[in-house]
Amino acid sequence: MPASIVETNGLVKSGASLHPVTGRPHTGSRRNEAAEQAILRAAGELLAAGDAALITVGAIAERAGVGRQTIYRWWPSKSAVLLDAMIHRAAEVAPAPDTGDLQTDLRLFLRSTFAAAPDNRSLLLGVLREALGDAATMEQLAAFAAARRDALAQILDRARDRGQIPATAGLDSIIDQAFGLLWYRMIFAHHPLDERAADDIAAALATQVGANQQA
Repeated sequence: MPASIVETNGLVKSGASLHPVTGRPHTGSRRNEAAEQAILRAAGELLAAGDAALITVGAIAERAGVGRQTIYRWWPSKSAVLLDAMIHRAAEVAPAPDTGDLQTDLRLFLRSTFAAAPDNRSLLLGVLREALGDAATMEQLAAFAAARRDALAQILDRARDRGQIPATAGLDSIIDQAFGLLWYRMIFAHHPLDERAADDIAAALATQVGANQQA
């Protein structure tokens, strides 16, 4: 098994996606790329159209033009395929911009990320509840979180290459602050995840790394 692929609890983690381990005791485990993309596209479209709690595996299968069993061969649960679809969809709706200015990149990324969060709130909180008592679900949720952290890390790495962030600066705490705000507000809903929130945290983080640079 290549070094970039890790097996955990019957799943293979390759990059940001989780897939069933090949060689499991069922037939048809090898993925057809066109069918996989059709399933992820269908799941993403259903997520965009309504409440994740109302989405069924049957609805995903019908929209993708595949059988339900095809989905269950490749993903262990509805939550797993929806999280996988969210990883792919998030890369499209909230990519890592590269304008040459750190605060602008942070603002654009966080605006698009925050804008997408309310539509997926019920799914993410439902998966979080499940993950607290199930290690496999926690790994699936962690894979989704890692994909979004990687996108923000790209922005910070480019800023560091431009000299806008000190080469020795630790970036994990910056990333934690951005997504910590997102999850805190998504859980408690005490303040909105809107453009103002995105702009405020983007400015605060840009100022913080700028202050570190001056120090």
